[in-house]
Amino acid sequence: GQGHKTLIGVILVGALVAAAAAGAYGWYQERQERAAQTLFVKAQAALVAVKQGAPVNPEEAKKVYAEIADGYPGTVSAEESLIRLGNLQYDGGKTVEAIATFGRYLTTYPRGRFRVMAGVGKAYAEEAAGNLPAAEKTLSDLLPTVADDPLAGEAYSSLAHVYEVMKKPEEALRVYGQIAERFAQTHW
Repeated sequence: GQGHKTLIGVILVGALVAAAAAGAYGWYQERQERAAQTLFVKAQAALVAVKQGAPVNPEEAKKVYAEIADGYPGTVSAEESLIRLGNLQYDGGKTVEAIATFGRYLTTYPRGRFRVMAGVGKAYAEEAAGNLPAAEKTLSDLLPTVADDPLAGEAYSSLAHVYEVMKKPEEALRVYGQIAERFAQTHW
């Protein structure tokens, strides 16, 4: 009857609206990614000497990476920018800033493609800052979430190292045992 035709019409209109919204969102995300990538190239250019001996500008790169992370959340470029920003901060001796940046990555992108790099980077910065218990916690929290990641061995190895520095040889040996067990067929 008429009610059935009206219901079908409403369903069709709803499907068209949903399809249009999905298309608009995809277009918007693609535009965001392109804009973020343009800035990403600018940041990378600040780190490359134009000619032998020419200065590089890590401060400019840090500024642009932060701009990408803040202005284009959810993009691949924003994820990678946080990792690169944290690395530049760490390399520049800014361990407190690096800890915050890597921590931001871990909370913003808990399933992100660079979560092992962020966790290990944060732990390295915490160790450099003299906070071994924080490094231990960062790596212990990270490991259960990254078991299948190709870089998981690095996280295990870092945790074993932290235990060694903390003078916890039994814990270090336990983790080294896990490395031997889990990564028997790899270079780890």
